[in-house]
Amino acid sequence: MAGFEQKGRSLPEFERQKPPCEILRLVHHRSAGYALPMPFHVHAYVDDQLLEAPAKTAKAAFAKAIEWRIVGRLTDVSISDSTRSYSIAEFASAMALAEIANTAAADGQS
Repeated sequence: MAGFEQKGRSLPEFERQKPPCEILRLVHHRSAGYALPMPFHVHAYVDDQLLEAPAKTAKAAFAKAIEWRIVGRLTDVSISDSTRSYSIAEFASAMALAEIANTAAADGQS
């Protein structure tokens, strides 16, 4: 599991936030009509130590989170976009909704 940093944070300091309410605000700039590049970070805990891996794209962050959860058998894996922290399932839903919105916007501009 290369490509991660180990940070010493206690478990209560990194609390998962509620599911996203404004998903499109996070991944889609409405006036420009395209997705904005955002820094993503994948987090997991091993023995009360925070592991963190940066990712340039949502796809890379999701792949790393799945790798850590399935291959690495880590628990409490989350993905952060510097604003919110998502579980793997929440992140997958947010990205699917963003893709649908982007597709609908592209069809509306045609």
